Amino acid sequence: MNVPNKFIKTLVDKDYHKLFENYQTATNFRVRNRSHAILLSFQKYSIDEIADICGIYRNAVSRWIDRWNELGLDSLADFQRNGCPPILTVEEQEKAFEIAMRNPRISAPSIEREQAGNRKGASAE
Repeated sequence: MNVPNKFIKTLVDKDYHKLFENYQTATNFRVRNRSHAILLSFQKYSIDEIADICGIYRNAVSRWIDRWNELGLDSLADFQRNGCPPILTVEEQEKAFEIAMRNPRISAPSIEREQAGNRKGASAE
């Protein structure tokens, strides 16, 4: 069952000012959105109202409030996520970018073929 109302437990002046600053000026959209949600929770908006205002699911708002109550300001930043290592080397990424910039409609397989052709030509010299 969904909890209809959940609010942040405490908010000291220093944190309020930092949240407001983040909401106004943070370069990361997710940090701005989370800061706004915490401020709205402090103003006693319901989870559903915050979700509507921020354009997110209510479960996300609930998680943000729980994380705020546990971690405070540290809860706003994105967590480091693991991912697979890049397939292309830095040089290959730069070359693929150059190819894509010359022809924005080129497909990934076409870029692959062009890079493979460049590698063969370079090894033949």
